[in-house]
Amino acid sequence: MWKVALTVLAAVFAVGSGTLVGGLTDIDTNDEGARNALNFAVVQHNRRSNDMYISQVAQVIRVQSQVVAGVKYVITAKMAKTHCKKNSVDEVCEIQADAKPFVCTFEVWSRPWLNEIQLLRQNCKH
Repeated sequence: MWKVALTVLAAVFAVGSGTLVGGLTDIDTNDEGARNALNFAVVQHNRRSNDMYISQVAQVIRVQSQVVAGVKYVITAKMAKTHCKKNSVDEVCEIQADAKPFVCTFEVWSRPWLNEIQLLRQNCKH
């Protein structure tokens, strides 16, 4: 009986506090793991795109994390094309003045103790 009451109380507390145990949680955009995940996602995005120019983050909109046998990051960022072509090396890449920004949501799964990171999903709206 006490176990049921404690479980119900814990569920009420989790819902009442606005967080769901095991669910996505908003985190600081400066979190080191989130920054690493975003950098990885942007590199993967540029590799997969057919554009001849590199895109980069113009603004981070939202960062969430979830503990799932590692950490899953869900990052929403405003992206824009730069002046750098994909084959350029070690250039400072400024965003094109006339570039139309687009929003991407990246899902990245990180297991740093295994030195493993994967881009699970990306959804970009131009």
